[in-house]
Amino acid sequence: MKIIYIPIILSCLLCISCHKKSELAQLLDCDVLENTVLNKESTDFNKTFSILTSKHWKTNLYYDNFQSSIMTADTTKSLSKTFIFEAALYHGDLSFTEKFNASIKVKLVEKKLELVQENYFNWQEKPAYYILVKGMKNKRNYQELTIYINHSSHAYLKAQTQVYGDINIQERLCSSLQLFNTLKIK
Repeated sequence: MKIIYIPIILSCLLCISCHKKSELAQLLDCDVLENTVLNKESTDFNKTFSILTSKHWKTNLYYDNFQSSIMTADTTKSLSKTFIFEAALYHGDLSFTEKFNASIKVKLVEKKLELVQENYFNWQEKPAYYILVKGMKNKRNYQELTIYINHSSHAYLKAQTQVYGDINIQERLCSSLQLFNTLKIK
């Protein structure tokens, strides 16, 4: 009789662990993530990181001497029903210091953005920081979630989601975390 309960208990534990929210999803209060079909691996030009995207989305790669990035969006939907996601690996040092915080605050003022939420967290055992802001861009309301990850002493990662309009903001921001959670640094 005890043997029958072991597979049932293991199955329950597996299901619970599969649905555990990431630390960032918890900080952003994401209850339910939209289950987007991510069926295409996109690798940056320098082959330093990858994310899963959809084969139906438009994805662009960019690189220069300082960064390598992937930008993607579901172009089958209107801008007010989707999000734009970009992840970039930058060469350089990133330290979460008072100087870093001051530079973020200056950018908010320069771009006339309002701080919604910010916090520090850990991503794959690396120090990270996110900031959620809102404002106007091209005469449209938008919110922007930016995530900074201190990857090493010579490189850092920046992931950014832009959500336009006023409908289903939280759901779209949380859905973008599904992409972020597929990020793999090689």
